[in-house]
Amino acid sequence: MSHPVTIENDALKMEVWPSVGGKVSSLIDKADKFELLFNYPAELPTRPLYDVPFSEGWYGGWDECFPAVAPGPYVGHPYNAVNVPDHGELWGLPTVSTPTRHGITTVWHGMRFAYRLTRQLELDGSSLVARYTLNNLAPFPFKFVWAMHALMSMSATVPVEIELAKESPMRLSHDAGGHDLNKPFAWPRYSEDCDFSRPQSLPPGRGWKLFSADPIAYPAIVRYPTRDRRLEIAFESTAPTAEGSGVTPTSSSTEDAEDSLAGAAAPTQAYWGVWINTGGWVRHHHFAIEPTTGRFDQIDRSQKDHSAARVGPNASVAWAVTLRVCSLVG
Repeated sequence: MSHPVTIENDALKMEVWPSVGGKVSSLIDKADKFELLFNYPAELPTRPLYDVPFSEGWYGGWDECFPAVAPGPYVGHPYNAVNVPDHGELWGLPTVSTPTRHGITTVWHGMRFAYRLTRQLELDGSSLVARYTLNNLAPFPFKFVWAMHALMSMSATVPVEIELAKESPMRLSHDAGGHDLNKPFAWPRYSEDCDFSRPQSLPPGRGWKLFSADPIAYPAIVRYPTRDRRLEIAFESTAPTAEGSGVTPTSSSTEDAEDSLAGAAAPTQAYWGVWINTGGWVRHHHFAIEPTTGRFDQIDRSQKDHSAARVGPNASVAWAVTLRVCSLVG
């Protein structure tokens, strides 16, 4: 499919590009016809893109980052030292996509790693539900960092407020240039001039990537006071399948103990990744509230941090993200 698939109901309208990595380029809240996602004038890709800088592709809208966000080497057999491309394998490749009555199902297959990732998008009233199923096609454990990389629009005319759990421990990971900062703080204020809950008040020409220290326990809320609207983003995981061990967050035990896969596995955990750009990266302004299965963008650093998720040999895991639009008091 070389054109977008449009799906809508009374509350929401979205456009999905099966030929461009399954990108969701538009998500409109029909209450006031507000475009929630960031985009910009761009020449659409005319060929598949793989292992090229993300900034050289069409980086607007919502892409899936998998099996990591930043480039870096995988650690462990049988993929030891295999590099993950910038923003993962999925965003520039054509997909197998099937429109459904209320949504679209998209399937990706790994190029350097043996997996199949399926995403089912479905409009359900004022909610968009994204259901993911990861199948490990290899007889070896597979560790991964997935992130829902949905860039949200941020203009001077529509104020935005971001709400996470108050005083929750966070880590300022890096800046717009990718320079490591690794400084802990409590949400939302990092310094006198950095209140991350008010992204439009942040200094211009900069960018910040943050991670929550703890797994997601409550939805994130994006408030639009002048629109009298809000967006809720909720993550949930399911228990692993009975086949194999399913997926677990990597524990602090040794690699040998981890790979033994003995005992019952817990559902996967996700963390909040927050990206705010006030012009420091390619001069655009946008933000993202990203459920992610690692506390670093790189797979090797998330493995070392014991936050990367894992799916067992020939096993599957499922999780879901729900985006719901409503009034401020709804």
